[in-house]
Amino acid sequence: MTRRTALVLVWTLPSAILLLVTALVYRSFHIPEVDRLDAGARAQVLACARAGLASGLATPCPVHASLPGGALAITVWLDGRAIARVDGFADDIGAAMDAATKLLPAQKGIQQLREPGRARIQVDLVTGLARGESVLFDKLAVPGIAEMLAINPGVDGIGADIAGKRVLLLPHELVLARLLSTKRPSNAMPDLAMGMDTKRIEQMLASRAGSPTAKGFALFRFHTDAFVDPNLPLYRGETPRPPFSAKALRDAALAGGHYLVEHLGKNGRYVYEHDTANGYQTDPLRSSNYSMPRHAGTTYFLAQLYRITKEEWLREPIERAFAHLADLMAAGHCGDGMDFDCVIDKTEGQSQLGSTALAVVALAEYQRATGSDRYLPVSTKLAAHLLWMQRPDGSFRHLYDPKTKKADDESMLLYYSGEATLALARMYEVTKDERYGKAAERGLDWLVDWYDFFMGSFFFGEEHWTCISAEAIWPYAKKDKYRSFCDDYGRFLRDQQVGAGELDDESDWEGAYNVTPFVTPFNTPAGSRTEAMISAYLLDRDHGDENPPLRAQIANALAYLLGQQISPANDFATIGGADGGLPGSPIDRTVRIDYVQHVCSAMIRASEFLNQ
Repeated sequence: MTRRTALVLVWTLPSAILLLVTALVYRSFHIPEVDRLDAGARAQVLACARAGLASGLATPCPVHASLPGGALAITVWLDGRAIARVDGFADDIGAAMDAATKLLPAQKGIQQLREPGRARIQVDLVTGLARGESVLFDKLAVPGIAEMLAINPGVDGIGADIAGKRVLLLPHELVLARLLSTKRPSNAMPDLAMGMDTKRIEQMLASRAGSPTAKGFALFRFHTDAFVDPNLPLYRGETPRPPFSAKALRDAALAGGHYLVEHLGKNGRYVYEHDTANGYQTDPLRSSNYSMPRHAGTTYFLAQLYRITKEEWLREPIERAFAHLADLMAAGHCGDGMDFDCVIDKTEGQSQLGSTALAVVALAEYQRATGSDRYLPVSTKLAAHLLWMQRPDGSFRHLYDPKTKKADDESMLLYYSGEATLALARMYEVTKDERYGKAAERGLDWLVDWYDFFMGSFFFGEEHWTCISAEAIWPYAKKDKYRSFCDDYGRFLRDQQVGAGELDDESDWEGAYNVTPFVTPFNTPAGSRTEAMISAYLLDRDHGDENPPLRAQIANALAYLLGQQISPANDFATIGGADGGLPGSPIDRTVRIDYVQHVCSAMIRASEFLNQ
């Protein structure tokens, strides 16, 4: 099987198979939605819960309406942690609230609460149950398929009746306990994660029922109408998206910049990951879990943000991150005996092309922002390594061993060729040196011409750096094939973008990129692909074409991403200061530096033209 054939199968076959079963699953196991509580009734329910929290006395709830699922839950949050959780069971909202609020004063977390006003209250009304069927989809009778397709992640909860007691695991509890997206059906696509951890779910339910050894009980699914004070409806744990505007994008990008600066260590190394579900953060002084390409890419975004906003608080952190790169270059001895240098992390035996390429991109971006050539000698030495790693046909070698002074001619790693091409394009922009312009053009020719075969226009890999490079090298290289390639890439991505009304139970995914309704979309692809589409749109404008579908594609993706960013409105379940950060997905609450980089880079770039 050729590499191209394999890529075609990787990108098309899993989606085709999963889409075939979508209609069957939806028709057989869908829990019908009911009208959500209106704002006035939500306010009354929250006021009753707040009164019970503040005074320790239950206040009769005046909201009398049908509660189809016969239950509700109150969760009290403080500093991102759930300090109390009580349930009320009745077929009427008011009666269920009265039953639940009576239990609040006895909760240990409430008894220790010193400032009730700081706590935030969430209420989940159980509005629908899947009765008469196992949550495991026995009708499908395919081993393993149940755990992968049973749950609408972040929307469905799981319950059970154990020893005469009904117990519930709310949708957000399944998310925060990492009980979803635990199966990986394809080794070829390691990021394709779906399905639930049934064994752990059963253990948690049995423990909550006070019967930790209970076995053989049936599970059921349920939906909730969830909301949090101050009177904000929740869907998949998220509050409503903020209004879309160029100013909102600029403010969100700056918030992302603040997150990164606050997560930058004194040594110039970032807190690489922050798990907001448990508060764990990697240590920038000690952790070996790090990525130098992402370090350089994140610093590139900060330099880009500085260039566009001119916010002076960004300058020192950028230079601190550059100083760390300089320390690594000095310690790595990559350039010993050579006319170039490269970036190699302290834990690596080989230099990765992406580390050096994105370091050049960041340094050149800082020069574009400041007009200063302070770092030009460094970027020139690093760019010389990129030129040395490029083959005559425009392709690049991706790994280099500084001890043997040899490059690896076999390994090909994702993104690196596009990143190196962008670095050379940016070096041409700041120096006007023809060597860089010609090398960038050769790199783009190789990246684009790789798709020159029969199936080449029907599928694409992750080519966002290719399109960013194509726009960056304009007007040095004005080849129409670059624009055509990126327009085709945009159409390919639009077929994966969730449109308005396309998925009944996933309206919150509108604007995201997704291959099937069974898999929660990741936020990083929405950011990186939007970066590429912004470059494609600008390249079209350079050629005199406005391309409204591409502009709408960009706006739709960014509207989705605005709703995903952690902010004071939705950080009630976030442990540690993470406002401005971007989690991995609606059900993956870990923030990584490159998530923020890609999304906020798209936001700040789009803010420059979406206000026109």
